[in-house]
Amino acid sequence: MMRELYHGTTGDNILGIMHTRSLRPGVDGTLFFSENRFESVLMHGADRRRGASFAVKMRVHLPPGVTTERIATPGVVDTLSVRTTFPILADVLELYVRQARASSVQVIRGAADIQRFLQK
Repeated sequence: MMRELYHGTTGDNILGIMHTRSLRPGVDGTLFFSENRFESVLMHGADRRRGASFAVKMRVHLPPGVTTERIATPGVVDTLSVRTTFPILADVLELYVRQARASSVQVIRGAADIQRFLQK
């Protein structure tokens, strides 16, 4: 099943996702997404090196066999928890950037523009 979901992580992790076109679960076999809002996952994308917080909108392929659960986690009321033992296919569609101490969010669309921005 294909889904468009939001995920907060660092710039280097986003570049890695774009390079491999996949997301690897954590040691506990879980990946976390927001189903509806990038704003709630920006806190998970704090990137000290770049002085910003990042979230991405991605198209993910949830194959048969993965377990999903809708739960509330601190700060993310619409969390979708995905449990799997293998990487899942993912394409980054949009990047949301909030610079340190900024109140607005910049949106960057398209793989080439996202890579250019993160590789500065």
